[in-house]
Amino acid sequence: MESLHLSFARTIEAGLFKGLNINNSVNVSHLFYADDAVFVGEWSDSNLSCIMNVLHCFSLTSGLKINIQKSHLLGVGVSHSTMVAASDSLGCSIMKLPFIYLGVPVGGNMASIKAWDVIIGKLKSRLSKWKINTLSIGGRFTLLKSVLGASPIYWMSIYKVPKAVLASMESLRRKFFFGILDKEKKISWIKWSKILSAKKHGGLGVSSYFGLNRALLFKWVWRFISQDGSLWARVISAIHGSNIQEHRLYPSSVWNSISREVRVLKNLGVDLISYCVMRMFSEGLSNSLRRPVRGGVESHQLSLLNEMVSSISLSNSEDRWVWNLNGSGLFRVCDIRKSVG
Repeated sequence: MESLHLSFARTIEAGLFKGLNINNSVNVSHLFYADDAVFVGEWSDSNLSCIMNVLHCFSLTSGLKINIQKSHLLGVGVSHSTMVAASDSLGCSIMKLPFIYLGVPVGGNMASIKAWDVIIGKLKSRLSKWKINTLSIGGRFTLLKSVLGASPIYWMSIYKVPKAVLASMESLRRKFFFGILDKEKKISWIKWSKILSAKKHGGLGVSSYFGLNRALLFKWVWRFISQDGSLWARVISAIHGSNIQEHRLYPSSVWNSISREVRVLKNLGVDLISYCVMRMFSEGLSNSLRRPVRGGVESHQLSLLNEMVSSISLSNSEDRWVWNLNGSGLFRVCDIRKSVG
């Protein structure tokens, strides 16, 4: 795949392929993940021909035969007849929206309840009846936590889950934990919210799906603010700007949905962005303190500290973003999960 990447990059440098240019700042032409390749660019006969030529040359040099029949063609803003003609010429099939890419639905309405039927089905199959009858409450609790970290977490890390879906998922977990079968009525001697709460508050530390979903979504915000230099961050910055506080919430998109939820939490009193703090190393000790020195004893102590470190050669570290919700400064999903609920 590295060889294919270099070959395609050279065609772009030679001007043989025109990728997708976003506000004259970022150009997206191809995405590779393991053995999966996606080519993105302007719809033109020359671009389609270029892709086929690169794949053919790659096949000749590497000995790996490309199965065009398993490839798919998707046109955005292109008529169906044009796509049919192109697919017949190339020998590939036409892809329709929505579709699944790397296990995640793309192009669908993830705000609808029906879009999450797959996840609900997986939870039901894993928390099956026979496990309720054969496992102790400790075993059910262990399985419940493992399901929490398996089936839904991939989708929940990208999309905001509708409230009705969250309620259904929590209902499945609650019934499984208490050993309730189908429509069976059984007294629960402790509130489910108490079980979801942290251990220091008397709970079992399971945490709610709501808190997990919001924590996973905010991880993208943290990565954008801390500027990890990745392609997706540069694309978001090219479309919306570098300041997340000024990002528009409309029209609807995955990123706008995440940004909107961050503001909703802020209105509820949970300002997650306030925990993202820039730690500066190049302006001396006084500027790295949480508050200004008040004078008197504090001023004297700062002078002594400056004398102590004056003989020490400090590393030439760049300013960096730190997560201020824990002592380590490293971002952790569990911090938000516990804060949000």
